[in-house]
Amino acid sequence: MEKKAVKKRTGIIEKRHNMKKVIALLTSIALIIGSLGLSNISVNAMENGSVNEIVTEQEEKTTETDITDGENESSEQENEIEQEENSEVEEQTPVNPTPEEVQNEEAPELTDRANSWRYQDGELIIQGSSFRRSRARAYNPNATRKGIDVSHHNGVIDWEKVKAAGVDFVIIRCGYGQNQTNQDDRQWERNVSECERLGIPYGVYLYSYATNTSAAMSEAQHVLRLIRGHRLSYPVYFDMEDNSTVGSDLAAIASTFCNTIRNAGYPVGVYANLNWWNNYLTNSCFSQWYKWVAQYNDTCNYTGKYEIWQYSANGNVDGITEGSGRVDMNYLIGYPEDHGTQVNDDITDIPEETKNIITYSAHISNKGWLDSVGNGVATGAICQNQQLEAIKLNVNSETGIGVSYQTLIKGQGWQDTKSDDEISGTVGEGIPVNAIRIQLTGENATQYDIYYRTYLRGIGWLDWAKNGAESGSEDVEVEAYQVVVLPSGSVAPGNTVNTFHSVNMNMQAHASDYGWLAEKNNGNIIGTTGQGKGLEAYRLSLEKKNLGISYSSCVAGNWQNEVSDGAISGTTGQSKHIEAIRVNLTGEEKDNYQVYYRVHVSNLGWLGWTCDGQSAGTKNYGYPIEAIQVYVVSKDISGIPELGEAYKEKIDNVRYQAHVSNVGWQKTVVNGKIAGTTGEKKAVEAYKVETDISGLTVEYASCDKSNQWQSWVTSGEISGTVGASKALEAIKIRLSGEESEKYNVYYRAHVSNFGWLGWTSNGEAAGSKGYGNNIEAIQIMILPEGDANTPELGESYKEKGIDVAYRAHVHNVGWQSYVEGEKQAGTTGRSLPIEALQIKIENSSYEGKIEYCTHVSNIGWQPYVEGGKQAGTTGRALSVEAMKIKLTGELAEHYDIYYRAHVSNIGWQNWVKNDEIAGTTGKSLPIEAVQIKLVEK
Repeated sequence: MEKKAVKKRTGIIEKRHNMKKVIALLTSIALIIGSLGLSNISVNAMENGSVNEIVTEQEEKTTETDITDGENESSEQENEIEQEENSEVEEQTPVNPTPEEVQNEEAPELTDRANSWRYQDGELIIQGSSFRRSRARAYNPNATRKGIDVSHHNGVIDWEKVKAAGVDFVIIRCGYGQNQTNQDDRQWERNVSECERLGIPYGVYLYSYATNTSAAMSEAQHVLRLIRGHRLSYPVYFDMEDNSTVGSDLAAIASTFCNTIRNAGYPVGVYANLNWWNNYLTNSCFSQWYKWVAQYNDTCNYTGKYEIWQYSANGNVDGITEGSGRVDMNYLIGYPEDHGTQVNDDITDIPEETKNIITYSAHISNKGWLDSVGNGVATGAICQNQQLEAIKLNVNSETGIGVSYQTLIKGQGWQDTKSDDEISGTVGEGIPVNAIRIQLTGENATQYDIYYRTYLRGIGWLDWAKNGAESGSEDVEVEAYQVVVLPSGSVAPGNTVNTFHSVNMNMQAHASDYGWLAEKNNGNIIGTTGQGKGLEAYRLSLEKKNLGISYSSCVAGNWQNEVSDGAISGTTGQSKHIEAIRVNLTGEEKDNYQVYYRVHVSNLGWLGWTCDGQSAGTKNYGYPIEAIQVYVVSKDISGIPELGEAYKEKIDNVRYQAHVSNVGWQKTVVNGKIAGTTGEKKAVEAYKVETDISGLTVEYASCDKSNQWQSWVTSGEISGTVGASKALEAIKIRLSGEESEKYNVYYRAHVSNFGWLGWTSNGEAAGSKGYGNNIEAIQIMILPEGDANTPELGESYKEKGIDVAYRAHVHNVGWQSYVEGEKQAGTTGRSLPIEALQIKIENSSYEGKIEYCTHVSNIGWQPYVEGGKQAGTTGRALSVEAMKIKLTGELAEHYDIYYRAHVSNIGWQNWVKNDEIAGTTGKSLPIEAVQIKLVEK
């Protein structure tokens, strides 16, 4: 590999080369003995070309006592020279190339004229004998695998011999510099195909000449072009060493390359030598990528975390004989699963019954139609400055299904639905696709699910959409798409949350030991998982007019003030971890969007999704948040996260249990957790509450759809009904007892058609009345007076205004449904008389009643009845001919009751009020319909 230490001035380089010649005279043999084990791995590099195998023998425990006196003398002489050389190479302050040297290296990329500590004008510098001592034992107690890295400098490799020699992994150079085919490594295609043929695990690296972010982007596109369709087992590494790049913004260059690779779904890392890591690559951004450290020594002196150590350039491996015959040797620190495996684009685990069910293709700018691909294969041009312009899909007709699809075209909106290999999109117009929808059709369509996702420019792969949902964005170009057809009910091929990019959001996290990590976009994860690095701060901002975002953090058990729109929440430089967060949307457009978020917590992993200002994380556990995922989405989008347990708090002051329709009694929950269900349309029918706090009693009541509050109950008694299928509409909870002044009880209800209502406390109503909506879930907390976690109180109860409801019993029809608000009860134009009436007042807070009477054919005036009771007759074929209605008590003081009748042969009469007669008497004309209304005085 184009190796890496410090670029010396010309005099220093010549001095080093002279020393190498002296050391070469002292060296006669170098053994490569790789003793693999978790506690001891050593390599003896053999100079003698007669032995080329890597020897792996757990039993061999060679130590310095194996070396003879003569060998010790030689080693001591070599050590003196090595110490002098190391002091120049690894301990001095780095000496940058002079302006004259840089000018002499103008445009080195054009001819791959690499100049670094390892290469001079593209030629490999043979390392000194201090790296080829007869007993140079490289050691790292955490090494588990040995590997090599290769390029065209190693010539044509016999990979079968390499595999037989015991190589565990390979890092292959795919090319150098920017995205041009003449800068592909000459042996890339052969090396990668042989590793895949023989099953040798491999990663790739690209030698960088980038001096700005534009060049870095092109270099990333270079790699992605070459690895497309290959199956990497190790990361993509960015080789940073060339002298021509010194003085550039290396952090920005690396961020551009690494983030592009990572967004494409590949793990990524940076390669540099010890000096570059200690003196050039020191920005905190480098901590978020894998590190490959080059230091030719018996131990690696890098003090940071690293994943691969390149410990020698002079290994001899059977099968590598061309060029110098030597090859770079590496140790893997830890295990392969610790170093990231490619998030492979293609889905291969597809059931046999759907494997060949669909084919599809992509029309790409500057390329035209790509070859069709099959079920689970991605198609398009990722990170190549090209865009998807049209799609075609086709299914196997023998399966009894078809496929329909639409594309959202930039500036044109959604196109008409296409099907069965028709073109959706544009061809030859240079207009990108922004989103797609795909749906299976036909008689057997319900037997399958179709999943699909899109790769957005600058954002990466979205999650999987399904069965006609949108995938893409309103204004970001699609570069690739992928389709998977599975039997109905199969597990999705991946995450299904972030399926549509509604708005750009910049997110950034500050992690312990790492500092500020790279910015991410809407729906992605900020922070780390599996590395034990707690988050100390974060910031969020939206790029949408009239839409903002606010957020707060709980640090050391205390909630900080809310901040917004890019401000920092949390702390930096204080080593204080965030334990919980809350996120809200602001601005005029907030009602059109919703924010979902979840957190990854130390010792707990990912908690459930929550939304709209609710807490996510923990309190009083001492567990830091390690990663955050935030997703802002239009309320029009169907693919939203399923809410779950997002917050854990150690306060056991209250426990409660809900009886849910079609479920029964659920498990008891405590301290603010959800009892009941959301999104399942299941009603809470009863609940029980109790507390263990000494001197405190919980009292609670409920109201069902009869609009009558039940009596207060206490201490685990049932409020509501069980087995009667009566849903609760509202609840009240209060505290009593000698300690009641020291605590407050807070609660809220999730109501059908409303969602979560606001928090309330201490005996106030939560839920609704008069709407016929059910309570579906409740949350309850008992907190000490003045507790910092006291929820903000809001609109906890919705009560429909006072009204009059009424219904008619119609001849040959029977009882009709109740109506209100001046609606008609009865019939017109059918000559069907009303035989009886029922009238009632709903949602009244006043004392008083409604009373009414009817004049019935062959009977005359009947006595007055009260609200809801029958006036008239049923089953006797007797018609109501007139009626009177009146109010009493406070109700009469505040309202008038108006009513009118539709009379046979007359039609609608004028409105009358307050006990006046509507209809007729003595004419034998039945009333056929009525209207009634309350009018406030």
